[in-house]
Amino acid sequence: MSERGSVEGPLAVDDAGRERQLAFFEKPEVPDYIQRIVESYIEKKTAKSWDDPVVLDRMRNAILAQKSRYWNEKQVSYRKAYQVLGYLAYHAPVYLVQFEHILWQVINQGLAKPRMRILDLGTGPGVVPLAVIDLLGRLGNGSADVYAVERSEEHLEAYNALVPVAAAARGNAVQVHKPIRADIGALEAGDLPDRIDLMVFSNVLNELRHLDTDRRADLVAGLAEQLAPDGTIVVVEPADLANSTAMRQTVRAIAERGLTVYSPCSFIRGTACNPARCWTFEQKGDIRPTRLMERLAAGKDGYRFMNVDIKYSSALLRKDAKTQHAYRVPPGAKFAPLSHLRRHRDKKINVVAALMSRNLGDNRTKVYKVCDGTPADPTYAVVPATLRGTNRDALAGLPYGDIVRLYGVLVRFNRDHDAYNLVVLPGTRIEPVGGLGGEGGRLADM
Repeated sequence: MSERGSVEGPLAVDDAGRERQLAFFEKPEVPDYIQRIVESYIEKKTAKSWDDPVVLDRMRNAILAQKSRYWNEKQVSYRKAYQVLGYLAYHAPVYLVQFEHILWQVINQGLAKPRMRILDLGTGPGVVPLAVIDLLGRLGNGSADVYAVERSEEHLEAYNALVPVAAAARGNAVQVHKPIRADIGALEAGDLPDRIDLMVFSNVLNELRHLDTDRRADLVAGLAEQLAPDGTIVVVEPADLANSTAMRQTVRAIAERGLTVYSPCSFIRGTACNPARCWTFEQKGDIRPTRLMERLAAGKDGYRFMNVDIKYSSALLRKDAKTQHAYRVPPGAKFAPLSHLRRHRDKKINVVAALMSRNLGDNRTKVYKVCDGTPADPTYAVVPATLRGTNRDALAGLPYGDIVRLYGVLVRFNRDHDAYNLVVLPGTRIEPVGGLGGEGGRLADM
């Protein structure tokens, strides 16, 4: 390993490690060793079997209370034991696999180092560290020093019971440092370790309900002082409308404070978008329920305790102006900005935009959110149910955030949703745009 401060190349993954991780994503589930560690902690905490009917019933009550407060946009508390146990049973399985997807993206895009310093802010019971431990253990190479911040005493107790045990089970490639007990809203940058390679805000900024967008952005930008010069910030939030759009507004505000949006946004026209109606999220394959989740769902209204779908809104930010896509629309190029679509209703035009969703429609009519970084109304590329030929699946295989040129799409206005549809026709030409690792995503320079 290179000395800290010297230049390190990106983490290299060999073919065997890559195959193991891709196989995991094909049939994602919480690994058995983590399930057993969680079950053992439940037994230690309750002095009963993890699947004791009384224990399960109390966890069900905690889960229902948490869901009710969440959907009513109230603060969810984790001060009591069963509140944390409910979190481990219902939320943690999805969040663990979800972060493995995000970390895999970081690795694949060359943003991870052979030895990383990772800071998880608002770690809860340590789901992000568990994901790091599991993924690096599966790859068989790469290591990390993991630091964490959490304010809940109950969460910290669970963290200390779960994370170090998992790290030891995976061979100690991940060194777990004692978590810091603090409220992230009251942290100063100097309270944290420095030269952080990966700073994570996972499902935490939405809980800072007492802070408006600018104050959340000030918080993140201030803590970003502890990043390494080539460090990355991960912001991830739930995919529902309120949290997803709030996250995009916060990320835009963070970028205005001097950081760079690496992905998924591509400001291909050098303009600042309007994220107020930007409901965009990533979706991955469902996980297999854990043993604990299956037992919780075995009772009355069991569906209420089954949480297996992975949908999330996320963004990566950088200090060094590096972006996922270097492409910018050339001056004079004959592509209509999405903010000008009202001028082109019911006409065929050419556009270039980033693909910002998977299929939001169904197997017949396919719908994909697109964005070109202009302050436009929500815009969707629509593949009609009647369309046949190669265009029918041309967008299906493209990665989230990739840029695509669409030649000859028909502009339609959707009055019900105050949005525009770009209808793909038999004669439409669809052309992906390549290019990784550019510069220029910093809104302050636009």
